[in-house]
Amino acid sequence: MKTIDQRTFSLTLPDGWSVLSEEEDEALVYKGTSMTDSIDGPSLNITIRDTDGMSFDEIRQMMVDEMGVRIAPDVTIAGCSYKAFILTEGGIDSMGLLYNRSADGKETANFAIVFFIRTSPEDAEVQSIVSSLVFK
Repeated sequence: MKTIDQRTFSLTLPDGWSVLSEEEDEALVYKGTSMTDSIDGPSLNITIRDTDGMSFDEIRQMMVDEMGVRIAPDVTIAGCSYKAFILTEGGIDSMGLLYNRSADGKETANFAIVFFIRTSPEDAEVQSIVSSLVFK
Protein backbone atom coordinates (compact mmCIF):
# COMPACT_ATOMS: atom_id res chain seq x y z
CA MET A 1 0.00 0.00 0.00
CA LYS A 2 1.12 3.53 -0.76
CA THR A 3 -0.05 6.67 1.00
CA ILE A 4 -0.31 10.07 -0.66
CA ASP A 5 0.14 12.71 2.02
CA GLN A 6 -0.27 16.30 0.89
CA ARG A 7 -0.95 19.57 2.71
CA THR A 8 -4.73 19.52 2.11
CA PHE A 9 -5.48 15.79 1.88
CA SER A 10 -4.22 12.26 2.16
CA LEU A 11 -5.33 8.93 0.71
CA THR A 12 -4.16 5.34 0.50
CA LEU A 13 -3.70 3.25 -2.63
CA PRO A 14 -4.20 -0.52 -2.59
CA ASP A 15 -1.45 -2.82 -3.84
CA GLY A 16 -1.28 -2.75 -7.63
CA TRP A 17 -2.04 0.99 -7.89
CA SER A 18 0.58 3.64 -8.71
CA VAL A 19 0.91 7.41 -8.72
CA LEU A 20 1.20 9.11 -12.13
CA SER A 21 1.40 12.60 -10.63
CA GLU A 22 0.98 14.12 -7.20
CA GLU A 23 0.77 17.76 -6.22
CA GLU A 24 -0.41 19.78 -3.24
CA ASP A 25 -4.07 19.74 -4.31
CA GLU A 26 -4.21 16.94 -6.88
CA ALA A 27 -3.33 13.30 -7.48
CA LEU A 28 -3.61 11.17 -10.61
CA VAL A 29 -3.44 7.47 -9.76
CA TYR A 30 -3.79 4.38 -11.92
CA LYS A 31 -3.98 0.63 -11.67
CA GLY A 32 -0.75 -0.91 -12.85
CA THR A 33 2.99 -0.58 -12.53
CA SER A 34 4.16 0.95 -15.82
CA MET A 35 3.30 4.29 -17.42
CA THR A 36 1.55 2.50 -20.29
CA ASP A 37 -0.95 1.07 -17.79
CA SER A 38 -2.09 4.64 -17.09
CA ILE A 39 -3.11 5.09 -20.73
CA ASP A 40 -5.47 2.13 -21.09
CA GLY A 41 -6.25 1.06 -17.54
CA PRO A 42 -8.41 2.32 -14.70
CA SER A 43 -7.39 5.62 -13.15
CA LEU A 44 -8.66 8.32 -10.81
CA ASN A 45 -8.04 12.05 -11.00
CA ILE A 46 -8.53 13.61 -7.57
CA THR A 47 -8.52 17.40 -7.30
CA ILE A 48 -9.00 19.40 -4.10
CA ARG A 49 -10.68 22.81 -4.36
CA ASP A 50 -12.05 25.46 -2.00
CA THR A 51 -15.85 25.69 -1.85
CA ASP A 52 -15.70 29.51 -1.73
CA GLY A 53 -18.82 29.33 0.44
CA MET A 54 -20.86 27.55 -2.24
CA SER A 55 -23.07 24.53 -1.58
CA PHE A 56 -22.47 21.30 -3.49
CA ASP A 57 -25.65 21.89 -5.46
CA GLU A 58 -24.30 25.31 -6.50
CA ILE A 59 -20.90 23.85 -7.37
CA ARG A 60 -22.47 21.05 -9.40
CA GLN A 61 -24.75 23.53 -11.21
CA MET A 62 -21.71 25.67 -12.05
CA MET A 63 -20.08 22.54 -13.49
CA VAL A 64 -23.22 21.92 -15.58
CA ASP A 65 -23.13 25.50 -16.87
CA GLU A 66 -19.38 25.77 -17.45
CA MET A 67 -18.28 22.22 -18.25
CA GLY A 68 -21.45 20.68 -19.64
CA VAL A 69 -21.58 17.86 -17.08
CA ARG A 70 -24.84 15.99 -16.50
CA ILE A 71 -26.12 15.50 -12.97
CA ALA A 72 -26.25 11.84 -11.90
CA PRO A 73 -27.83 10.20 -8.85
CA ASP A 74 -25.79 10.41 -5.63
CA VAL A 75 -23.34 7.56 -5.02
CA THR A 76 -22.73 5.94 -1.63
CA ILE A 77 -19.31 4.48 -0.84
CA ALA A 78 -18.57 3.00 2.60
CA GLY A 79 -21.61 4.73 4.06
CA CYS A 80 -20.71 8.20 2.74
CA SER A 81 -22.83 9.98 0.15
CA TYR A 82 -21.19 11.71 -2.81
CA LYS A 83 -22.83 14.11 -5.29
CA ALA A 84 -22.30 12.59 -8.75
CA PHE A 85 -22.10 13.88 -12.31
CA ILE A 86 -21.16 12.61 -15.78
CA LEU A 87 -18.60 14.36 -18.02
CA THR A 88 -18.48 13.42 -21.70
CA GLU A 89 -15.20 14.02 -23.52
CA GLY A 90 -14.39 12.64 -26.94
CA GLY A 91 -17.60 10.60 -26.84
CA ILE A 92 -16.54 8.84 -23.63
CA ASP A 93 -18.52 9.25 -20.41
CA SER A 94 -16.64 9.55 -17.12
CA MET A 95 -18.34 9.72 -13.75
CA GLY A 96 -17.24 12.28 -11.22
CA LEU A 97 -18.00 12.76 -7.56
CA LEU A 98 -17.94 15.71 -5.18
CA TYR A 99 -17.12 15.19 -1.50
CA ASN A 100 -16.25 17.42 1.47
CA ARG A 101 -16.29 15.51 4.74
CA SER A 102 -13.34 15.35 7.10
CA ALA A 103 -12.36 12.16 8.91
CA ASP A 104 -14.67 13.14 11.78
CA GLY A 105 -17.64 13.54 9.42
CA LYS A 106 -17.78 17.33 9.46
CA GLU A 107 -18.01 19.46 6.32
CA THR A 108 -14.79 21.19 5.33
CA ALA A 109 -14.06 24.37 3.35
CA ASN A 110 -12.31 22.16 0.78
CA PHE A 111 -13.92 19.57 -1.44
CA ALA A 112 -12.69 16.84 -3.73
CA ILE A 113 -13.61 16.30 -7.35
CA VAL A 114 -12.94 12.65 -8.15
CA PHE A 115 -13.02 11.63 -11.83
CA PHE A 116 -13.27 7.94 -12.69
CA ILE A 117 -11.43 7.09 -15.91
CA ARG A 118 -12.09 3.64 -17.38
CA THR A 119 -13.53 2.53 -14.05
CA SER A 120 -16.55 3.19 -11.84
CA PRO A 121 -17.49 3.68 -8.19
CA GLU A 122 -18.64 0.03 -8.08
CA ASP A 123 -15.03 -1.24 -8.29
CA ALA A 124 -13.89 -2.41 -4.81
CA GLU A 125 -10.34 -1.06 -5.18
CA VAL A 126 -11.65 2.31 -6.36
CA GLN A 127 -14.02 2.38 -3.39
CA SER A 128 -11.12 1.77 -1.01
CA ILE A 129 -9.18 4.70 -2.54
CA VAL A 130 -12.14 7.08 -2.42
CA SER A 131 -13.13 6.09 1.11
CA SER A 132 -9.50 6.60 2.29
CA LEU A 133 -9.56 10.28 1.24
CA VAL A 134 -9.09 12.49 4.30
CA PHE A 135 -9.06 16.30 4.34
CA LYS A 136 -6.63 18.10 6.60
